[in-house]
Amino acid sequence: AMDSRTGIWQLRRLVVQHCTWGGSSAGAREFVEKALPEWKKRFPQIPVEVVVRKNRHPHLHGEYRNGREKQIGIKNEDAEGVTTYMDFLAQQWGGKHSAIMHTGRRIESKAQSVNGTWTPLLNRPSQSQ
Repeated sequence: AMDSRTGIWQLRRLVVQHCTWGGSSAGAREFVEKALPEWKKRFPQIPVEVVVRKNRHPHLHGEYRNGREKQIGIKNEDAEGVTTYMDFLAQQWGGKHSAIMHTGRRIESKAQSVNGTWTPLLNRPSQSQ
């Protein structure tokens, strides 16, 4: 996303890596051939590099102004899915991805606990002795 204070886009460079014949790269190849020119018109300020690597699954690699890099695997995605991930990287500011959300004093996870919710009765010794 564009930094609202400075008016500078935070994504410095975007790399699309795919294979020329692999089945998992079919959507990435379709994106590069058909949808990439349209995407470049929407985001002309972001340089996009297309890298062909044989026998590798496709992925997107974003480099941000703050030095952080983000990679997203696009294996078996169609061209529309690749476009969605490209938009996602373009609109990020380069911060750390986190599944934990801080809301005041409590820390809430977006994922449910594997063990369930804690209650005061959980660690009580059993009465059967």
